[in-house]
Amino acid sequence: MKDRLISICLFAAIFSPSIGLSQHPFVSVGGEIAIPNSYGLKMVAGTLMGGSLRIESAFGKHTAGLATIGYLFSTKQNPFPTEPNTTSTYKALPLQVGIKYYIKEKGLVQKGFFFSGELGLIFTTTHFTYATNPDNKRNETDLSLAPGIGYLLGKLESSFRLQYDLSDSGFKVYYYNLRLAYAFIKNNKT
Repeated sequence: MKDRLISICLFAAIFSPSIGLSQHPFVSVGGEIAIPNSYGLKMVAGTLMGGSLRIESAFGKHTAGLATIGYLFSTKQNPFPTEPNTTSTYKALPLQVGIKYYIKEKGLVQKGFFFSGELGLIFTTTHFTYATNPDNKRNETDLSLAPGIGYLLGKLESSFRLQYDLSDSGFKVYYYNLRLAYAFIKNNKT
């Protein structure tokens, strides 16, 4: 837990100055659903639910920098059908920075269709409960990559990302991520 707190603080310290120096930063808060792709994660986690906080700031007419911190969790699963007393839960905390490219130029605050790419760390905790060993946790910190597409309409943003856990599953999709968010954007006349 201490490593995660240090990583979050380092993440904020690195990205905060660029937000302050850039034009028209805004925050978005969204709910997320993640559907696992890898066989092992499907067994352990099933569909994940959670949310994320994103800071975005325009750097040019079509580009914006972004930083995202998310939290995803699974409900209790039975990963092994032959052992009904074995259960598992899964939690993920992705911290990522990246860039968005908006197709159309729309004044001071970009809107419309966009492509995005994020790189960062993903902290995961898998908790198994066995009949013989009731408390078995596995914590991992891995490198993550998340290319995506989306659309920002007014203050609502919807996006789809392919989340890769590069350390755990190589260059394979770890989970598919759907995000619906509300953006706290100042109404500036352009």
